[in-house]
Amino acid sequence: MLNRDRDIVTPFLQPGEQLLGAASVDLAPGIPHPPAGLLPPRRPSELEQKLGKPFNVLRRAYAVVNPVSAAVGAVEDRAVDAVPDSVWHGEGMGGGWHGEAGRFVLRMREENNGGGTFAVTDRRHLVVVDNSKLWQLKEQYALHWEAPRQAVALRRNPTGVLQRGRIDLHFADRSWAGITTPMPSTADELAAAAG
Repeated sequence: MLNRDRDIVTPFLQPGEQLLGAASVDLAPGIPHPPAGLLPPRRPSELEQKLGKPFNVLRRAYAVVNPVSAAVGAVEDRAVDAVPDSVWHGEGMGGGWHGEAGRFVLRMREENNGGGTFAVTDRRHLVVVDNSKLWQLKEQYALHWEAPRQAVALRRNPTGVLQRGRIDLHFADRSWAGITTPMPSTADELAAAAG
């Protein structure tokens, strides 16, 4: 466990709770994007509101100046979006959107695009995320998700070349979702701490 991960999670521990492992994680790439109806409507950030109009004007100007490149970029985007991530990376979730795993994925995608610091304690599993804005110099961490230890089992699943640090979270309702750590050794530590 890196000291940085320990420092991020420690303020969110309950009195007497012991931290057994922590690591930076992202949702596994094979997890499909949630249906639009399940996610809350996205609000443009303050920065997007301030900069949105100039960027839209620049994008339109670029398409006028270089229409071939703009068209090729649009076709590439559509081609990449047409093939789901599960084709390239394998399945990343099972049990549907209304299972515990689906609710976990929805919660992780709400504000922070699926990343955070996952921690295992002697009582629970939790995810802490940085809620600071792009222009803020200091991180502002918040508890984003938690579950009792007995509700979630962690199983190592080093899938393919790109997911050597993968762990699958298996929930009591038999649904599951994959998360990945930057290094396989941190995934091993998390799985061992939860074991």
